[in-house]
Amino acid sequence: MILRKWLVIVITICLVFPAFSSAQNSGAITGTIKDAHSKSPIIEAVITVSSTAFKGQKFAVTDSVGAYHITNLPPGNYTISFEMEGYEKFVRENVPLQEGMSVGVDHEMVKERKRNRKEK
Repeated sequence: MILRKWLVIVITICLVFPAFSSAQNSGAITGTIKDAHSKSPIIEAVITVSSTAFKGQKFAVTDSVGAYHITNLPPGNYTISFEMEGYEKFVRENVPLQEGMSVGVDHEMVKERKRNRKEK
């Protein structure tokens, strides 16, 4: 009976420990997005990260204070794009993320310039 309890404990530890170690190995990219002119937070801006370290892309949307958090990212070099209607899209490349690290990437977005259209 005692042997059975110890066996259950050892198996539980073996199953749970890898989950903790992989969570600790992942990283995060966080930051805040503001208007370049007014310095006010931009709410609901879309942040996209991509890397050769994983397939596809991960997304985040800024909250009421312009903050975003993208977690559970494997180590690697990242490309981050910042988009919001009415603002110029900005792409930052080669953002290094090391194992277990959190990187802060803030950005101030510039409003799109209005184009003058000549009517014929």
